[in-house]
Amino acid sequence: MPKARKKKNSAFESSPVKSVFLFGNPNRGKLDLLWQMEHKYIKLINFNIDVLNGVPDIHVQLIKNDKKDSYVRQLQKQLRPKDINSAFCQNAFDTAFTKLSNRLDAVRLEMFKIIDSIFCQSKVLFGLCLDGTGKDEMTTCLNEVVRAVRNKKDTAFYMDCIAQLQNMSADEFEAQMDEFHDLYDMVSVQFKIPHVKSEAIPFDSRLMKIEPSTDTAMPYVITLSDPFAKGHRFSIPVSTSRHSLHKIQTSRMAGTVTVKPEGSKIRVGWAYAKSFRKPDTAVCMGVDTGIKDSFFLSDGRSIGSMKEVIDYYHHDVEPAFAQLSSLRNKKRSISHYVRHHKNLPVDVRRSLIQKMDRLEHMIRTADAPYRKKRAYYNMLNHEIKQNVKTYMSCITHDTLTVLELLDIKEFNKSRRLNGDLSAFARGRLQQKLMSELNWYGYDYVEVPPDFTSQTCPICSYRNAENRSTVNSKLFKCGYCGYEDDADHVGAVNIRNRAADKELLKLCKDAKNHKEMQSRLIRLLDERHLDWQMKQLKTPILQETLFSSCRTYELPLSVYGMSMYGM
Repeated sequence: MPKARKKKNSAFESSPVKSVFLFGNPNRGKLDLLWQMEHKYIKLINFNIDVLNGVPDIHVQLIKNDKKDSYVRQLQKQLRPKDINSAFCQNAFDTAFTKLSNRLDAVRLEMFKIIDSIFCQSKVLFGLCLDGTGKDEMTTCLNEVVRAVRNKKDTAFYMDCIAQLQNMSADEFEAQMDEFHDLYDMVSVQFKIPHVKSEAIPFDSRLMKIEPSTDTAMPYVITLSDPFAKGHRFSIPVSTSRHSLHKIQTSRMAGTVTVKPEGSKIRVGWAYAKSFRKPDTAVCMGVDTGIKDSFFLSDGRSIGSMKEVIDYYHHDVEPAFAQLSSLRNKKRSISHYVRHHKNLPVDVRRSLIQKMDRLEHMIRTADAPYRKKRAYYNMLNHEIKQNVKTYMSCITHDTLTVLELLDIKEFNKSRRLNGDLSAFARGRLQQKLMSELNWYGYDYVEVPPDFTSQTCPICSYRNAENRSTVNSKLFKCGYCGYEDDADHVGAVNIRNRAADKELLKLCKDAKNHKEMQSRLIRLLDERHLDWQMKQLKTPILQETLFSSCRTYELPLSVYGMSMYGM
């Protein structure tokens, strides 16, 4: 499949991928063979998970999901059963590796919420810490990473990590390692080792062939290789709905095919791609994503709200998990007390151990927090789907959607969940929107969102106090007095940045986020000063501005411009 064409600062995909499903009714013998294949595939995945979880020096490859690493591939060959097809075994190994990688990364992100440390921020350092690597070896490894990466921002980040490591004393490094491992032991128990119970079998070109049928009533025939008998192949006629059949006939195949037996039938997942020419965009639409208003558009319209969903999380889900965390803390404190007091009376020690066992039972059987969390995810996904659907109905193919460049690394991490939750919800909302834009062939661009809701679109005056502390939705410029909805101001500024080459180049050339913000502040201050100079050329304004040092509020008619005519 050809790679998607991307223009500068755009994520438009020329060949997005989706899936349809075909269904077949194999005879008893073929169905039993497929059930046997699924059973052995799941068994292979779980076997690989158990083995990989016990390998000591593989955390760096795991956290990076580097399945093509030479050591990983060598390990995969060693674990491969000799009597089973190699492609079948490799697919099972790769699935197991990915599931462990996802778990390890989830643990890392959870730890990063608690401690803002380079050892949790960097995947490489996180893996090296788990491998028990020393400070010198970490520095050497990061130097190799710096030589390998080509991205300027990544290079700057790893150089900063190297500098922080070199400035650490041996005692500081040892203390941070102790803190890291203690936190890892505490957090990792919240994420169970994945064990697969049901999994569709992936078949690539080495194991499968799908082609139109010539001698059956079904439109297609899928031919599969038996991974347990060399040279044995069998065919199964498959059919699908009229809609899916049209998609298959008009689109090209992309990726692998998945086969899963379901009762007396099989379900075949068939990925397909469709191609788009890049649209000629004539209209820009700035989109500010938020919570109170899911989307606030630069034309003044607002779409949806996730406030009800977020309130449910804070009022129901968060307290439930806080109670569960309290139980874990109690068990941890008792365990610490027993471990550090060796001379306790036998009856006291027995009583404390029994209490720990009761707490452990309560933790393991607690279902309410996870049930409420699932309900929250369902509510959130429903709201996101409806909001994206509404937005797609508001635009045409000549519309360029301008979005905020959301980067999880740039959010302020703390123990409070409000900011993290907002970032998570906004991130999922925007990700879904970008996916839909790609699929239907709409173009979009992402721009830096810094200070968009604090900067006046009229005079470029930037100040955090422009947003009211009493009403967060109110924007009032502290210099020119312009008033509007804060989200609308943000959407307008986001829209205008799509064509601001000077600002985009400035942000791109910055080494890190702090430098980008400082450069952006200087640029906005310069533009505000230029606006002041232009106003001084007007005789009426010149006398007024020089005669008063206080903020002077001017009517919009004086500016000769409006929000929508910029």
